[in-house]
Amino acid sequence: MQFLVHGASSLTVPFNVLLTSVLVFIVVPLLAGVLLRSFLLRRHGQAWFEGVLLPKFAPVTIAALLATLVLIFAFQADNITGRFFHVVLIAVPITLQVYFNAGLAYGLMKWLKVEHAVAAPGALIGASNFFELAVATAVALFGPESGAALATVVGGLVEVPVMLSGCAACNRTRHWFPVPLRGAA
Repeated sequence: MQFLVHGASSLTVPFNVLLTSVLVFIVVPLLAGVLLRSFLLRRHGQAWFEGVLLPKFAPVTIAALLATLVLIFAFQADNITGRFFHVVLIAVPITLQVYFNAGLAYGLMKWLKVEHAVAAPGALIGASNFFELAVATAVALFGPESGAALATVVGGLVEVPVMLSGCAACNRTRHWFPVPLRGAA
């Protein structure tokens, strides 16, 4: 297995690049979102926020995810097609990991008698690798042609169909879970 991790022990991550990536890709968007949400809730109230504003953004979130996928794969097409063996070596464990984590979480929630409306999203979110952030960080730290960038792109390539199949499995097994009582808080 040495050939799989050759050179990984001598990998140096420049602290200033790592710090900048965390600030730009995590802290700034999170802070902007928190501040904007607080402002809008104070100004218009929660009913307006959830009933009027959020539904308008539902198509935007789907379009943004699709655009992210298209851009990631367009920029990494040569890397993916030129290193097929590496892609397979990366894809197999990621696939197993996502199915295992989702299955474990889903099974535990069934055992704990959590309702399906919580169990299914919880299992899928818990198994997610948040590849968009991983790709951005890997490209910023190691460059677009790096093995790290390839690994994160393959993660996204694998995760999308795996999550869709996981979602289908959750929908087919809805009957495993207790039906919530109507009107119960």
